[in-house]
Amino acid sequence: MSLRKLAVVAAVSLAGYGGSLTAAGAESLKIGIIAPLTGPGAPWGIAMAQGAKILAARQNAQGGLEVGGKKYQLEMIAYDDQYKTQEAVSAYIRLVNQDGVKYVAFTTGGATMAVKQNLESDKVIGLSAGFSPQAVDAKTKYVYRAYGIYVDYFPALYAWLKANKPERRVAIMNPNDETARDMGVLAEKLLKQNGYEVLTNEVYERAQKDFAPLLTKIIASKPELIDLGGSPPNTAALVIRQAREFGYKGPFLIAVPGWKEVVSAVGNEAAEGIITVLYADPTNDGYRQLAAEYKKAIGQDPNESIAAYYDGINVMVRAIQLSGDVNDTSKFEAAFARALPMDSVQGEKMTLGGKDLYGVDHQPNIVRFIGTIKNGEPVIAGKIK
Repeated sequence: MSLRKLAVVAAVSLAGYGGSLTAAGAESLKIGIIAPLTGPGAPWGIAMAQGAKILAARQNAQGGLEVGGKKYQLEMIAYDDQYKTQEAVSAYIRLVNQDGVKYVAFTTGGATMAVKQNLESDKVIGLSAGFSPQAVDAKTKYVYRAYGIYVDYFPALYAWLKANKPERRVAIMNPNDETARDMGVLAEKLLKQNGYEVLTNEVYERAQKDFAPLLTKIIASKPELIDLGGSPPNTAALVIRQAREFGYKGPFLIAVPGWKEVVSAVGNEAAEGIITVLYADPTNDGYRQLAAEYKKAIGQDPNESIAAYYDGINVMVRAIQLSGDVNDTSKFEAAFARALPMDSVQGEKMTLGGKDLYGVDHQPNIVRFIGTIKNGEPVIAGKIK
């Protein structure tokens, strides 16, 4: 691990420890974070790590978390997986074997899937913010979702698109990994069901920087909308900038959080008209306070996914509390069901769900918003659950 990575890890870990150093006699409850703190997924990973830190600091400022009659200070330990499954495996081994962690949150589906069997055999609770549908199934006991994934909200998203946008010729682009390819398949199915003509459904490598050959093919088909699906913010910005240079003037759809990074990279004019799924209403007081704490610590605005990460980890913390025993993770499942419903950081009600899609109620259902970018800012255009 490089010195730079160590510095990032140490900074996040110690920051997340909050007030526990001054709380005499209080024990520490460690929660691991495995996230891309560098690379194309960094806006998401840093949002998760910092959101967890803010949650810990708030809880610790109230004296810690009481579980089974004992007070615990929350300690968040974050490691950078660089958006690579092997790094995620190494981080997991370190968290469990060296740090003694029994609760781990993952930003990506790839990281979750890489250690899913380990979570089950080690009886470690895993909370996944990744989009892999295979992360949770009817046989899963120790893996949970931080929120519902694309299979939950895509039907409502594309139904909204049909009702609100006249464009009907669509090209789809997604990263070349299992989850993103599945997102493209479902998007194509739903688009066709809603009366769209899908011109092409392409994939690209996550490390790709030059999209000229692919965009030449796509733009030649004369799309009225380009659906970027699960493209991470930095990559989406590259595609949009290059597409604009090639003369494409139509809108883009981004089905994952990242509008701010995209607008910052391409400018207001190129970003005008982008349709995007928002995990936060930027005018909401709860979100604005969370974002302000992030900016105070990091010096920049967060990716709005911080709201969903904060909420998911908050549900995990509440379930740990209700379980009555930080060490016996077999009690977590029943406690998770009891933790919901609860309010999100934005004041929306989170409910228990997942069984209808995955066979087990292992996720909080959250509210998402649909926004369109106007003059560099999102305007809330709808709400989806």
